Amino acid sequence: MVLVSKTTDSTAMNEPEPALIQFEGVKLAQLVHKGSPQTLMASVGAFIQWRKLNGSPPSQSRTFNIFYSDPLNTEPAAFTFGIAAEHSKDIAPNSLGVSEAHIPALHCLSWIETGSDGKLQQRIEQVIGEGGYDWHFEQFPPFIERLRFYPDVPMAEAQSRVYLPVRSV
Repeated sequence: MVLVSKTTDSTAMNEPEPALIQFEGVKLAQLVHKGSPQTLMASVGAFIQWRKLNGSPPSQSRTFNIFYSDPLNTEPAAFTFGIAAEHSKDIAPNSLGVSEAHIPALHCLSWIETGSDGKLQQRIEQVIGEGGYDWHFEQFPPFIERLRFYPDVPMAEAQSRVYLPVRSV
């Protein structure tokens, strides 16, 4: 991997320091939200319903979100966002739009972020903006694993592990 050493003040601000890791890959059940970010929660609700119907609660199945497009740089009608959970079984056709997907094994820059989704988005943009990495988003887009999330915990205590794919050398 290509890295540029540099000193940042992120540690001084109590922000987690990203580390290079190997993500092992995972098979998913995924609902792809297409359209305005304003309607995203309706898709989240449909995915929650599918999880309940298929015995795949967050306590037994890891939860992921995949950033197929950036809401700040994408027209609302073209916005695409993956709502997913680890799922090893075959997925039957269903009216909720959930289908099989996977995240491949990847080299990633990763860290755990605590707080609201707005804070999460800002930190991802900060790390990407700092540069120094040979990003490989065309292989797979950035994604997160929800570790602790609202309403199970207060929004300020929500935790996500961020994965930003980088190119190996």
